[in-house]
Amino acid sequence: MRILHLSSLYPPHIVGGAERSVEHLAEELAAMGHEVGAACIAREASPKEVRHGVTVYRMASHNDFWLEDWSSHNRFERAWQKMKQQWNTAIQADFAKVLDDFKPDVLNTHSLLDISTLVWRAAKKRNIPIVHTICEYDLICANAAMFRRGKPCESWHMGCRVISFTKQLNNKMIDAVASVGTEILKTHVDHGYFTHLSPDRRRVIFYSCTVPGGDPEERRKIDRTGRPLTFGYLGRINTEKGVGTMIDAFKRIGPGNWRCLVAGRALDDSIERFKTQSEGLPIEFVGFADPKTFFTDIDVLIVPSFWAEPSPRTIYEAYMMGVPCIGARSGGIPELIGDDNNDWLFEPGNDADLAVKIEAVLKAGREALPNESSFGNIVEESTARRVAEKYLELYEELVPQRAKSPASALA
Repeated sequence: MRILHLSSLYPPHIVGGAERSVEHLAEELAAMGHEVGAACIAREASPKEVRHGVTVYRMASHNDFWLEDWSSHNRFERAWQKMKQQWNTAIQADFAKVLDDFKPDVLNTHSLLDISTLVWRAAKKRNIPIVHTICEYDLICANAAMFRRGKPCESWHMGCRVISFTKQLNNKMIDAVASVGTEILKTHVDHGYFTHLSPDRRRVIFYSCTVPGGDPEERRKIDRTGRPLTFGYLGRINTEKGVGTMIDAFKRIGPGNWRCLVAGRALDDSIERFKTQSEGLPIEFVGFADPKTFFTDIDVLIVPSFWAEPSPRTIYEAYMMGVPCIGARSGGIPELIGDDNNDWLFEPGNDADLAVKIEAVLKAGREALPNESSFGNIVEESTARRVAEKYLELYEELVPQRAKSPASALA
C-alpha cells in the first residue's frame, strides 16, 4: 500500500510530540513493507529526500510568517494570518503536486497547524481516501489549545468560530478519523466535527511511543537506598501545563525526604517566575533531559496539566520505563491513568488535592509504588507495531472503496 502522511512538521524538525508520533508511524509502516511518504511545511521548500525509508516532501508554508515566530507578532497579525490560512490556495497547489508525484492509496493527515484544510480538497479531487488524526484542537481553536487567559475555555468563542469556518466545511471530506484520546474526539464531535462519519469510522488509536535505550527491568534493579523519593516533571514549562500548581502542592508539603526534577524549557521568561516560586524547596530545574536518563532518575512522574491535554506522551514514556504517574483529571490524562484510580488523579489546578496525592505516595514509600505490570495495557497499545497495525486496519477498510466510488464532484 502507498501511504502518505501530512503534518505541519516532520523530523528532524521537532517542536512537540506530534511530529515524533508521525515519524514513528511512518517508519514502522515502511518497515512492514509499505511505500510511505511524509509531507510537511518548512521555512523554505526543499527537494524530496528519503529519510529512514520514508520519502519526505518539505513544502513552503506560503504564510506571512513561520509558526515558530508566532510569539514575535502582535495579536492582530496572528489573527490575520489565521484568517488568511483558510484560503491558502498556494499550499493546496503545492500539496497537489506532492499527491501527483507520490500517488498514494490513502492520505493520513495529522497536525495541520498553519496548513490550510484545502489540502483535503486536493486529495478529494483525486479520489484519495482521507484519514485525519486528531492530536490537538487546531480545527476548533485559534491557538489549538482551548486555553485562554489562564484557564480552559468553557465556550466556543466567536473569534475561533470565524477562524475555523472553512475547517467546519472541509471536515466533511474526511473518510475516517483516528483520535489519540476519547475525550478530544468527543470534544470535536460535540463541536460538530466528523458527525457525518459512522461510529466505526471514528476510532481511538493511542500515540506510538518509545524510550530509546530504556529498560524498565534495568531501572528497577538500581539500588536507591538512602536516596530521597524523587518526583519529576517533563515538558514545556508554562501555566497551562500546571507547573505552578505542582510547585504550590510541594509548598504545602514543605521540605522533606523528597526532591523534584523539572525538565523542559519555557518559551519565555516564565521559568524565572517558577524558580522564584520554588525557592526553599528541593526542586531542581534541569533543562533539557534525555528521556532514558530522566525516567531512570525519578520514582514518580507528575502530569499536572491545567488545560485539556489530549494524550500526554510523557505518560506513555513513563509507563514504558516502569514509572507510575500522578496526573490531573483533565483531557486524555484519566484515560491513560485510569478514570477510577483516585489515588493517582487530582482536580486540575487544585494544588491542595495534588498535595494529598503526593503525601500519600511519600507515606507509602518507594517499595509500594506500582511497576510496569500495572499499566501494561497502555504500553502494549502504544508500541509502534500495535499502533501501525490499527492504522492499517483502518486504511485497508477505506482503500477498496476507492475503486468502487465515483470520482469526486470536486474534480
